[in-house]
Amino acid sequence: MKSSDIPRRAPHLASLLVAVLAAVSMWYVVSVRERLEAQLEVTLDYYGIPANLVITDGLINKAVVRLRGPETLLRSVTQSKLIQAVNLSHIKKGVTMVPLTAEHLGPGFRAFELIDVQPPRIAITADTLVERAVPVRLTVDSPLRNGALTVENARVDPATVTLRGPESVVEEISHVPVTIMADPTAAGSTVHQVITLDTPSLVTAIPPTVKVQYSITSGRTTVSQRCKVEISAENRRLYKVEPEELTVLVEVPDALVKNSRYLGQLEATVSPPDLDEGESRRVEVRFRLPEGMTLLNPGTEEVTVSRKKK
Repeated sequence: MKSSDIPRRAPHLASLLVAVLAAVSMWYVVSVRERLEAQLEVTLDYYGIPANLVITDGLINKAVVRLRGPETLLRSVTQSKLIQAVNLSHIKKGVTMVPLTAEHLGPGFRAFELIDVQPPRIAITADTLVERAVPVRLTVDSPLRNGALTVENARVDPATVTLRGPESVVEEISHVPVTIMADPTAAGSTVHQVITLDTPSLVTAIPPTVKVQYSITSGRTTVSQRCKVEISAENRRLYKVEPEELTVLVEVPDALVKNSRYLGQLEATVSPPDLDEGESRRVEVRFRLPEGMTLLNPGTEEVTVSRKKK
């Protein structure tokens, strides 16, 4: 080797040493000097639940983790919403302990040192998912005294529904109750309703609603009722009606004979024809009856409508 080559290589060695020192310095700055700790809240998102199981208890929405890592990375993490997927494909019927350690929380945390997780594990309770057909049973409730109203000819469609849910819950259900609230104002009529089924938590009814049809009956009483005849027109002040009141016979449910609010729903109206000033004409009265009320008078009640003179 020529002695003249030695001076040429010395600068290359010096550059290499400088590069190594710079890299070590950067590693120290990033990995040692600026390593900080942070406590973060992580939203848990579960997946992989076996198709034949249903979770009945143990699921939590969030976990709290303490991390150590480079300041720049920690700052970027704390400024975003953390969502961590938790695999439940390995759970069995009964209680399964699911750890929330670094290896179980996934690759998103591998850039950090995981100091602590609270809770460190969760106890997941699962039950077998079953389906079972049960009948729908109608029950009657009423705001009135016992026996005042009677529900007859009650029908429900469908009469049987399928319940889907945890085996321990579904197996204890012998029927699904549907409550009919007997409305006194509907006495004497047929009622049609669509009712949403009420089932225990985690139990789903298929279908979720049923159609109910029933008749409400009651003893009937004839009463005499006075009602004012109203003019159905925008310019009603231009007309007058004689007589201004009518007395009619109506039949109502026994339970509502003394209910003034109900009886007051009886309305009588007339629509004035085209009249000249001072002209009068006989006009048929139209009645509006509340549910359960029957008009016993002939349906041709008439009153005299006159147009006033200016």
